[in-house]
Amino acid sequence: MKDRIVTYCDRIIAYCLYISFFCIPFAKAGVETFIWLALFLWFVKKAAGYRIGGLSGLIPSTELNKALVAFVLINVFAVIFGTSLALSIRGFFGKILKFMAIYFMVVETINTDKRLRNFLSIMVFSVTLIIFDGAVQYFHGFDFLRGYPYARLRASFPTANTFAGWLIFMIPVILVLSTLVKNDTFIGKFKKDILISIFVILLVGLVLSYSRGAWIGLLFGFSFFGYCAIRVSYFKRKYLFILGGLFILLLVLLFGNLHVKSEESIRERIRSIATIKDQAVLIRLGLWKESLKIIRDYPFIGCGLNNYSVVAPKYKISYSGGGYTHNSYLQMAAETGLLGLSSFLWILFTFFKMGLRHFKKSKNYLVLGLLSGILAFSVHAFFDTHLYSLQLVVLFWFMLGLAVAVMKLESNMEK
Repeated sequence: MKDRIVTYCDRIIAYCLYISFFCIPFAKAGVETFIWLALFLWFVKKAAGYRIGGLSGLIPSTELNKALVAFVLINVFAVIFGTSLALSIRGFFGKILKFMAIYFMVVETINTDKRLRNFLSIMVFSVTLIIFDGAVQYFHGFDFLRGYPYARLRASFPTANTFAGWLIFMIPVILVLSTLVKNDTFIGKFKKDILISIFVILLVGLVLSYSRGAWIGLLFGFSFFGYCAIRVSYFKRKYLFILGGLFILLLVLLFGNLHVKSEESIRERIRSIATIKDQAVLIRLGLWKESLKIIRDYPFIGCGLNNYSVVAPKYKISYSGGGYTHNSYLQMAAETGLLGLSSFLWILFTFFKMGLRHFKKSKNYLVLGLLSGILAFSVHAFFDTHLYSLQLVVLFWFMLGLAVAVMKLESNMEK
């Protein structure tokens, strides 16, 4: 009976993860509900597994574990010494521990080729739905999932920048599935020509989001992808053709003098990146100055986990731009100190070190696509609060866990 409990819990956890991932773009309540259900069943599974001797540890062993433990411990200190204990405790249990659980559940649950194919299929279905929703928003004026009006393209996301943050995760993975992964390995019945069309539409959607930070992030992601692919593939024509086509497509989309339902052309939008007088740039610079003042006063452990909105009003230079820094790393340093930021960067460093080593050995382009998406997202997070947006931070830990799960799955198959 206990053996059945472990098996059934494991299966239901997998379905909960599929559904919560699918819900990320349009249903926050769905994400929260199924994540918490999966977490409850994960504890039941662990308890039953220990009783029958079928589990060797509470969490799966990964190369990121030391960095993750350090990150959690520093957040504990940020809770204890924070400005508002109640807010810090809420943030610790409702965010930090939940995000760690997402990572470990994905690593532990996506442990077979079938489950990996299921997860990738859910990803493609979700992307297809959001593409259709974005098209309806662009041509009709409102998206059909949330009823958001068109200003800059955002589909079912609350802002165009959030939509762009989701896109730069999906674009490298869809690129890999459409061109560099065998059909019968991961995507089964999905035709590659359809996936190529989806990939192009996603790029167009990113351009129409007018998100400058996402454009910069994706350029970093594509440059990283191209560099790694060329080094491993020794200038194979196939990869040069793909990279050349991407470069030309980006040039056409980004540097064409297109207005696309906006008074500002895409060319003008790009030029404004380096313009200090641009209103959005000025707002961000002001917010960054405020966060630097908080870091100066709370350098090591920060002002407290989840406490930025409480402390920031005392440091306000301007009340435009809201209560967040529009820079995930500065906000993390302000809330958890330079130690908290360092531990998070340790997680990223260890992840990329592990991923690059695995890709060099296995030439698994799905791993490279996930690495490129996480790099693009990490760059974009420098210009926005993506690591503090429920949809995107959950997506981040999902994709981090998926990349590690793919590496572990392939390593286990080689043994």
